[in-house]
Amino acid sequence: MSNIDLQRLLSEPIYAFNFQFMIGDIQDYLDFSENNIEWLYRTELQSIRRRAEAGDFDTMPHGYREHLEANAEHRFKVSLPLRVRYGALLALVTATEWSVAHLAHRLIKPFGTIPKGRNKTIHELDVLNERTCLGRDELIKDFEALVRVRNCVAHSAGLERDYKHRDTLLEAIQRLNGFSLAKWHFFGSHVAIDKGALDKYIQEIKVFVVDLHKAAYEKEVISRP
Repeated sequence: MSNIDLQRLLSEPIYAFNFQFMIGDIQDYLDFSENNIEWLYRTELQSIRRRAEAGDFDTMPHGYREHLEANAEHRFKVSLPLRVRYGALLALVTATEWSVAHLAHRLIKPFGTIPKGRNKTIHELDVLNERTCLGRDELIKDFEALVRVRNCVAHSAGLERDYKHRDTLLEAIQRLNGFSLAKWHFFGSHVAIDKGALDKYIQEIKVFVVDLHKAAYEKEVISRP
């Protein structure tokens, strides 16, 4: 058995503890919801099949069973999964914003003036990234893209035509893997998020924020509690 410094293990600070719980909950919510929706879809198809075998559709117009199956496919393969992924995206961005704001309260040197048109959290992440020498520039750009997509979802229900910052939305979607503009439903062109597309960003941002808190503490960018 390898030697373990139990005292060091017990005394080692757990950085961004609340944030780690939040992000873990987001991933669990996403996984549970996606799996549950798939189970409900199979259950619905089985129910339709049993009704057909029992003759429930014999007096219905031709194609009624196919109509029910098509409705079930859209509901459980498009509508509900998209709402779940939208919810997870909003939760991810909001939790990250909260964590950065929490860190900012203990900042020793002020962030300085936010450039006009710049998102507050992105500006603060850029400054913290520079002061801690973490070198996570590309990940911050990914997060900025997620923020732009989140804004479209929050303010325009994910619909391209109703979002006033369409140009920034297109740039953001092009940057993010598994994101696109599609027409999965009758509302028109909207933000589409593939299954599993958020997982990568959830895990990377989780590691980044924890590392950021640790580096800020060790480099005395923030005050000690």
